Amino acid sequence: MKRASFNDPFKGEKGCYHLSSSHLEKQSLFRSDSDFIFGVNTLALLLSLFDVSLIAYCLMDNHLHLLLNGRLESCLSFYDRVVLRIAQHSAGQYGISGILNCEDVDIVAVTNDQQLKREICYIHRNPYKARISSPLAYRWSSADVYFNAFVPSGIKAGSVSVREKRKIFKTHIPVPDDYEFIDGRILNKSFVSYEIASRRFRDSVEYFDCLRKFSLESIVESEHGIHESISFSDQELRERIKDVCRNEFHAESHTLLSRKDLLRLCVIIRNRYGAQQSQLSRLLGVDKEILDSIL
Repeated sequence: MKRASFNDPFKGEKGCYHLSSSHLEKQSLFRSDSDFIFGVNTLALLLSLFDVSLIAYCLMDNHLHLLLNGRLESCLSFYDRVVLRIAQHSAGQYGISGILNCEDVDIVAVTNDQQLKREICYIHRNPYKARISSPLAYRWSSADVYFNAFVPSGIKAGSVSVREKRKIFKTHIPVPDDYEFIDGRILNKSFVSYEIASRRFRDSVEYFDCLRKFSLESIVESEHGIHESISFSDQELRERIKDVCRNEFHAESHTLLSRKDLLRLCVIIRNRYGAQQSQLSRLLGVDKEILDSIL
């Protein structure tokens, strides 16, 4: 449910909420590993400024999911700061303004343990649903700390000077000394409150069984009042587009195609990979109204 019409069942007391942004149609939130690292670090750094806990998250190319515990006002304030910082990053890196709208957030209250387990697994299943990778192999979610005995150790932030931390994390926000990082990315074990959530599962078998359930999306999406049908992520479709350009049009990029061939490419990608008009418009720069008329 959207922010303006959301009725808080916890009535101002602490509760659990799944906040998610809408899927962007014409832009991507994260275009490179460095963008994703900035996004992960943003979550970790801003948590120290708000009275909220992050139970689970997933950053996708064109949207994000956060499962938070705290008062609704605090959770929304945290979400707004995350959105603002990511938007500022996109503006600085790519000259894109207004990439995210704080008001355009979907909110679902999590009121029992069974729903909590579904929401966690739904969030972690996002990369699998988008056919990018298995949940545990995906680097930009909290899945790696759930029932994982091999979580790596990193460099303690307390062992690095303030000047170095500002350079590494691109911020003046204080970094907690006990945070650990590898290659500039703060590790999930430093800031994700996974222990309490993990105890809601009977054991690791129940967690992984939940991850495997193909019916999970329809159950959770009915609770969110949405139905998603994304088959391939922007990242994966970009690679498929390159392949089609080389094999079908003998070109290294869709930007080198004629108008006629570009529209032919849209038809091929739609028929072969099930891409929707909004995704094609975002990736290929073709007006959505034109795509609606030819697809």
